Amino acid sequence: MMKILFLHGAIKNSGDFLISLRSQNLIKYTLPNCEIDALWEGENEQTIQSHLKDKDGVVFGGGPFFTHHIHPGDIPFVSNLDSFGLPMLNIGGGWYGPDYRYESVANYEMDHTSMKLLKKIEASAGCLSCRDWYTVNMLKSKGFKAEMHGCPAWYDIENVGSSTLREIDGIKKICISDPANVNNSKAAVNLIDLLKKLYPAADMIYVFHRGAWEKEEGKRGELRRTGIEPTLKKNRIRWVNIAGGCEGFSIYDDCDLHIGFRVHAHIYNLSKRNRTVLLEEDGRGAGVNQALGLGSIHVYNDRRQFKPELAKRLENKLFPAVNTYLKDEILRNIERNDYTDWIEYELAFKRMQFYFEQLIRHISKIKDW
Repeated sequence: MMKILFLHGAIKNSGDFLISLRSQNLIKYTLPNCEIDALWEGENEQTIQSHLKDKDGVVFGGGPFFTHHIHPGDIPFVSNLDSFGLPMLNIGGGWYGPDYRYESVANYEMDHTSMKLLKKIEASAGCLSCRDWYTVNMLKSKGFKAEMHGCPAWYDIENVGSSTLREIDGIKKICISDPANVNNSKAAVNLIDLLKKLYPAADMIYVFHRGAWEKEEGKRGELRRTGIEPTLKKNRIRWVNIAGGCEGFSIYDDCDLHIGFRVHAHIYNLSKRNRTVLLEEDGRGAGVNQALGLGSIHVYNDRRQFKPELAKRLENKLFPAVNTYLKDEILRNIERNDYTDWIEYELAFKRMQFYFEQLIRHISKIKDW
């Protein structure tokens, strides 16, 4: 029986647990008899070495794999890459870009030790697997062979063959995912105000993906509490915290509309063929929507975002950097989708099916190990 070491990034954020689970499901779907030893990628080298002893190869899970300091900063792995001989492959990795501009793509930085690890993976797998086209373009600008496979969390095996939205009888349940950036709490408040006007009879649930205020650390938790708790209480909106695992994603299974800030709430709802609108906080959200041909709504102020870093920091201290037209954009997005019967989502599902086939072909390379 083939044995592989699967390295994942799941610690607290529910989205990372979803990536890990669905990556492993895809491996099992492709190689039913493969034995998977799943381990957090941030473990020290000694621990990783102990898990490598009886393995036939290594698979790196999705998430923001292509960070600025992959190795040994974010993933210690092994210190001597030159002598490492096991085959390696990554699944649907992404960059950590601030926005969608090609300037950000072309100038994205990674240190030389990270590049060395990526070259080893590329040599072993034949290419680097990417979750969006921004990541593909970033890697190609650095000379790598990169292929677009989508995020592994896109693919719910039971629904991957469907290109139609789940049938609903009106918008009765709405799930709102929380901002990753606590500075976007005001935007979340404005979103709730808008949704209460549009769907006054709907049951609304506010979903925390990385922890609510009592689970957050220090000032970050206090900012999250003061930013949203009064609005939730005023509108009698219940909230749930799904951090620490992926089981909590089931809250979305029967929702008629998800609208919010968390990329993996958007992805999960897409995988379940639910209606979902993502408010993009950075280049990760933009990457999903661009790859699937979905409408794009930026939480951030484009003019502010594209200024030099020093000027941007100074302005952020004095004025909010949120898109002042955000409520209008959300309203027009919903109106457009209602008018077209959400047809762009059915086209998105067909794109997902195409990328799914490419990813399965990529994972199938493990059979040669």
